[in-house]
Amino acid sequence: MKAQFFALILVAGVLSGELCADVRVLSWETKKGAKVNFVRAAEIPMVDIRVVFGAGSVRDGRQYGVAKVVNRLLLEGAGELEASKFKDKLAMTGANLYADSLREMAFISLRTLKGEEYYSESLDLLTLAVTKPQFNDSEMKRVVEEMLLEITLKEQSLGAVADDSLWGSIYKDHPYGNPPLGNKESLESLQQEDILAFFSTYYVARNAVISIVGDLEKAEAIELSENLSENMPQGKLPSPIPDVTIPGGLTTIVDKQSKQTHIRLGQVGISRKEPDYFPLLVGNHALGGNSLVSVLFQEIREKRGLSYSIYSYFVPMERRGPFVVGMQTENEKKDEALKVLREEVTKFLRNGPSDTDLEIAKANLIKGFPNRIDTNQKILGYLSMIGFYGLPSDYLTTFPKKIENVDKSDVVAALREKMPLEFATVVVGEMTSSD
Repeated sequence: MKAQFFALILVAGVLSGELCADVRVLSWETKKGAKVNFVRAAEIPMVDIRVVFGAGSVRDGRQYGVAKVVNRLLLEGAGELEASKFKDKLAMTGANLYADSLREMAFISLRTLKGEEYYSESLDLLTLAVTKPQFNDSEMKRVVEEMLLEITLKEQSLGAVADDSLWGSIYKDHPYGNPPLGNKESLESLQQEDILAFFSTYYVARNAVISIVGDLEKAEAIELSENLSENMPQGKLPSPIPDVTIPGGLTTIVDKQSKQTHIRLGQVGISRKEPDYFPLLVGNHALGGNSLVSVLFQEIREKRGLSYSIYSYFVPMERRGPFVVGMQTENEKKDEALKVLREEVTKFLRNGPSDTDLEIAKANLIKGFPNRIDTNQKILGYLSMIGFYGLPSDYLTTFPKKIENVDKSDVVAALREKMPLEFATVVVGEMTSSD
């Protein structure tokens, strides 16, 4: 039985890539008020489920790291099952259950075969994890210790230090600037009652988005979502995330021994619901989001040899997430590299892409889009985003057309309106005495 089961898992991993780009999304709410998005994918006997809560680090308050501790504890025992028994039972089903938390959202995902004898049992374990986690004190202490170690290791990564410093520079006292892993002081002060209070506040039906992709009829998906949410407290939506302010051009220098210097430029960018989202997406793709053919790659790496890697991206969020430009360069080239980077980014934000760069960016986004939704799990991620940010249910089917309709004037207007030319700057690397 087990050999057959895992053989099916292997086949499923191959077949799930055969989904077409025309994805029909069905949406509804459960009786308790949880949002649900569902895509039927009958090609394989597989079901992928993700339950998302507005419970990321933006909800930490001053208890930095509490959101991630709570999320990790979801899989460390639930109901009457202590951690080891919970994991043993999960292993017997052959299903994959994992959890993670980000700045705005926290989630738990299940991947399981449908029709096997352990299908319903895997669903029961998911339900227990989101409704009745044990929050055992000893498990909490172990998770905290693991996170403290992660913080220590992260401090040794120049890229991670640069990224964290940039978020802090852009958002300062705004909750978006909260360190997702927390810090030593806040983690060591966490008590079990803090964990319970966070869970009871944010892990509620009205703060939940359930996404389902797989071999189910709509009626089965409705039943599944109702069963998941009926044991959740109804609760209420958390308070809105505060608006963000545009920071000045603060420069942060972090002296760390290294042969390479990591540079970041950043600024407040766009929200997920921004009307100019698609023009800005295309513009960024031309600037630094399209790897080897982007403007920054060609100017800074290919023509000038100033960087090993260079890129740009937006992080659209409920409020205005960051716009980030990053590069890595040799220590002796850092001053020149930073100067050229600022010049190239400023020029692009003022003038937009060339006609050629615009068409390359659009073609790459359109032709590459089917690959972004070619598995059940990739679609699941999009469904979670659609539900969490309240985007139209036809987002996936209309994406290529919206990219196609973007012209240069749209990009230039969006860049000039939304993108200030003054950036927060972070430089991480080995500084000389003259620096």
